[in-house]
Amino acid sequence: MTRKFWRNSFFRQAIRITLLSLALILILFPVDNAQSNQQGKDEPEIEEELMAQIRRDGSVGYLIYFGNNIDLSPAYSMEWEERGNFVYKALQEAAEESQKDVRAFLDEQGVSYQSFWIENVIIVEKSNFRLFNQLKTFPEIESLRARRIMTVIEPVKENDASSVLGIEENIAHVAAPDVWNMGYTGKGIIVANIDTGVRYTHQALRSQYRGNLGEGSFNHNYNWWDPYGSYNSPADDNGHGSHTMGIMVGDDGGSNQIGMAPDAEWIACRACAGTSCTDEALLECAQFIAAPWDLNKANPNPSKRPHIVNNSWGDCSTSYDDWYQDVVDAWHAAGIYPVFSNGNASNCYYSYPPGLNTVGNPARYGNVTGVGSSGKSNGLYALHSNWGPTDDADTVNPRGYPYLKPQVIAPGVFIRSSYATSDAAYANLTGTSMSAPHVSGLVALMWDAAPCLVGDYANSETIIEETANPVPYNSGG
Repeated sequence: MTRKFWRNSFFRQAIRITLLSLALILILFPVDNAQSNQQGKDEPEIEEELMAQIRRDGSVGYLIYFGNNIDLSPAYSMEWEERGNFVYKALQEAAEESQKDVRAFLDEQGVSYQSFWIENVIIVEKSNFRLFNQLKTFPEIESLRARRIMTVIEPVKENDASSVLGIEENIAHVAAPDVWNMGYTGKGIIVANIDTGVRYTHQALRSQYRGNLGEGSFNHNYNWWDPYGSYNSPADDNGHGSHTMGIMVGDDGGSNQIGMAPDAEWIACRACAGTSCTDEALLECAQFIAAPWDLNKANPNPSKRPHIVNNSWGDCSTSYDDWYQDVVDAWHAAGIYPVFSNGNASNCYYSYPPGLNTVGNPARYGNVTGVGSSGKSNGLYALHSNWGPTDDADTVNPRGYPYLKPQVIAPGVFIRSSYATSDAAYANLTGTSMSAPHVSGLVALMWDAAPCLVGDYANSETIIEETANPVPYNSGG
């Protein structure tokens, strides 16, 4: 009996040691997906690219996406000022509530991050694998994604523009002067670009800048933002942004009539330093467009938002990436018209012509007006201009062609516009970056002529598509 008891006691003690060891192992090693799911918690979706990065490098930055179930549909029946305030407050309050626990956790861990409301997302500057794993336990997190870097859609060709033609050939080709003669020049409409910045003192842009108070005085609050902190007043160390803005509104009051809507006003946000546009800067600019703030990044005011935003930037992906989709949806709800360049073959190392399914993001989004290029005045589809179709269906106004990209083309070959090298500099640039601002300026003219269309993306785009000249091209099917 004694011997048997000794053996049983020894056995029980061994079990205790084994269970203790197992408990230590469970503490030391993260719980895997299956175990987490057994606890009743589905882990957030983790992008494969991010998982590969953190396994390889151990410490990386990433995007934390939260669920977005905000109903912004009431905004569409509101007047302009009420509409902007409603969208801003709804999104800001939703983001604050859904992000609060994760933000508190990141603060406790001493992690650098930036939170956004225009897209319900937090960008973590960098964390280790242990903290990354801990984030999986937060039920409010929808997905964890790799950082995005977009690029300016750089011109295909460029050269100095010495000749002065008065009204530029491309502007005359799309019949903008006929609209001016009817008394519609974009007056009362605010346009914006998210680009490399703008030289606000340029002779063709100075008088249209909303921050121009006259008599040499300027107020840059609510009219300019640089997420990189390099410039407290509108500036452009690349030239691209000044050129696109000139196509929208440029006019020096004399012989340089380079813009579509010369009496519209402009504001700008510098999301691209050189040719690189970070996800953080693009999201910050997206918020500035929806609710501009002062130079201290304080006191946001949605009533000062622009009517139209031109985006001549993107990526070369040939599949839909929704990382910026909530931004576009928020702009729609706020009544802001989003225009995007379709992209150039040369930027993505495609052949000429680039062939089917070469449009990048966000231009391939179904609910943005994607713009391709035609010649300067011949109306033919330009060889450099990327093609559709898209894989993201247009559900707003498909008109029987839900996968159509671009929605419209505009002049994009040797387009003369303002440049940033001096207050009197001009350059001829080629690319879809030059085409998109024609459409942004066109919307400004339309909304000046028909105030009932202000904030109405669907009907405005339908009018543009239905009144444009059909341009067939050999798509190869």
